[in-house]
Amino acid sequence: MYRLTLLRRTPSVTFIVLLFAVSATSDAQRRAPDPPRGGGSGDRAVPGFGHVEGTPIIPGFGEDIDTGVTLTAEDFERADRRLRDVDRNRDGFIDREEARRVRWSDDPFEYDLDRDNRLSRTELAHRYAVRRMREAAARSDQRPSTDASSGRRSSSGDARDDREQRDEGSSRRSGEVQPTRDSWHLADTLMRRHDRDRDGYLDASERRSMGLNSLAADTNRDYRISRRELAVWLADQQLERSRILPPELPAWFFELDRDGDGQVSMAEFAKDEEWTDERLSEFMAYDANNDGFIEPAEVLRRMERSRHQYANERFTLIPNRGVTRSEIEIDETARITDVDVVLGITHTYVGHLKGFLVGPEGQRVELFANVGGSDDHFEETILDEEAPSSIRSGRPPFSGRYHTSDRSRGRPGLRQFYGQPMNGTWTLLIEADSNRPGALHRWALVFEKEDDDFSDEDDLGDGDDPPPMDGVDDFD
Repeated sequence: MYRLTLLRRTPSVTFIVLLFAVSATSDAQRRAPDPPRGGGSGDRAVPGFGHVEGTPIIPGFGEDIDTGVTLTAEDFERADRRLRDVDRNRDGFIDREEARRVRWSDDPFEYDLDRDNRLSRTELAHRYAVRRMREAAARSDQRPSTDASSGRRSSSGDARDDREQRDEGSSRRSGEVQPTRDSWHLADTLMRRHDRDRDGYLDASERRSMGLNSLAADTNRDYRISRRELAVWLADQQLERSRILPPELPAWFFELDRDGDGQVSMAEFAKDEEWTDERLSEFMAYDANNDGFIEPAEVLRRMERSRHQYANERFTLIPNRGVTRSEIEIDETARITDVDVVLGITHTYVGHLKGFLVGPEGQRVELFANVGGSDDHFEETILDEEAPSSIRSGRPPFSGRYHTSDRSRGRPGLRQFYGQPMNGTWTLLIEADSNRPGALHRWALVFEKEDDDFSDEDDLGDGDDPPPMDGVDDFD
């Protein structure tokens, strides 16, 4: 009652109370979360900075999840300016027709990430981010560094080499695949052929010219591939392929695997021909688990069971000039179905060497002749006439399988021994014409032979009686 009377008789107090209530209500509204709009859907009228559940992530400031490129406010400002200048129809994109009306320092559609033939604001920001990163890298290369040991200033090339060495050390510590000698050589060859502007990198158009559409080799996500990145990627591809398809597999496996899935099905093995008992037995001899497919491991296991190796591991000096001779003596008389030669030679100019195999009957095969130039060594080199690559196209240390120089010239090579008996003296000749010596560490012959298991009846003619047993009278 007292409060009502006060409110009636003191209008000024009433005004103050009402003002306080309005102020309190306003504060409460400011502190309260935004009310849902659109019939209680939970969507805000103006989205906040966080990711809205159920919507795709749009790259903004910071690192793009898909490309790993860091986008800054400056990148988006430059993208906005470009859009204002070039986007004539004001649809928020630059299409190819609009792009042709202005000059660009590069191919802008290299950054068309969704391949819709339009450049969005984000894609343009990517372009400026990549350019900013390249300019920073160029400044780093040009900045001279100091050699701590000598106090001299190193050149930009030295700085680049130092950085590459640091990158290599870092990748080695992190377990990254390391480039091999072969992958470096192939990377160099590809760069010489396809790096048209000779800037030391493969950009998008140069990548496409060599058929490489993937950015998998671009490990630092700058939209171009350096020589080292290419060498690492090639080494990784080679390693992955060897895990799936070991290089020891015979050529027929690759020929029959027509769909390239790493196994040979019964249909592929038949080669569109009718099945015969002989063909089925041959397939089942490889298909150890009877699942209807011949897998690489099954082929290798069967090859290992059927192969027989004879080696000479005696160290033999290879003089500057002259012929080195090494022999392997074999007593077994089984007939040969396949033969490979394995070599281990140390020499620092293998192009000065020739190698020959002489069979028991004097048959002569030129294994290699003046291959590899000034490079070094033969390391577990396998001369196999079923290998697809010639020793003449290989590079030292020739680790892997190659067919002989003889076969490259259209001669039979090692195949002239097929069907011949294994027994006799086999001779390796290494002919040198060099200014430096070398050494033969090991060489071996690896044979596959005919199955010589047979029953006693196989030697009997029609109507012949078996011979009498020793110590037993032959009587009725």
